[in-house]
Amino acid sequence: MNDSNSTLPSPEQCSAPRIEHAGPLLVAGLREPLDEHAAEKIPQLWQQLVSCWDDIPQRVGPADYGLCIRLRGREYYYMAACAVWDFTGLPEKFSPFIIPSQTYAVFEHQGSVKNICNTIDFAFDKWLPQSSYQHQATQENALHFFERYGEQFNPQTGEGDIEIWLPLLDQSEADNK
Repeated sequence: MNDSNSTLPSPEQCSAPRIEHAGPLLVAGLREPLDEHAAEKIPQLWQQLVSCWDDIPQRVGPADYGLCIRLRGREYYYMAACAVWDFTGLPEKFSPFIIPSQTYAVFEHQGSVKNICNTIDFAFDKWLPQSSYQHQATQENALHFFERYGEQFNPQTGEGDIEIWLPLLDQSEADNK
């Protein structure tokens, strides 16, 4: 469940996700603990990452990724990242992470990235409890969800080609645990 106080979008603004099996995907980037200043810290983190793109020689693909990773309990960090083909020789200032191979619910975010919490809240608070899936992020240092900023994303307007990927545990798998 997401702890933000955002108003949930209407059903017209959020549609049912597509279910997709994907991964693994190697990403590298910069990370910060999430706290009450996340709304200011996350855009700054992206600005820092963009300013040092050229320091990541292993970078591949046009998409970028924002990861929310659960450390322990209610502690999380955010990572602004790009896909890489390898971690070898990655400069020390960058953190590596492997997005695991698994099933995901993929939600298309409509509108500005400034309102992305609305889609995240819809995924966790409306869709997930009514679905036949469970959230797959129970371990420490596990992926809570990630944002995918595709080729059509416009960083100047903050709009276009934004998806929220929620890792899932199929109900039949959950019943066996």
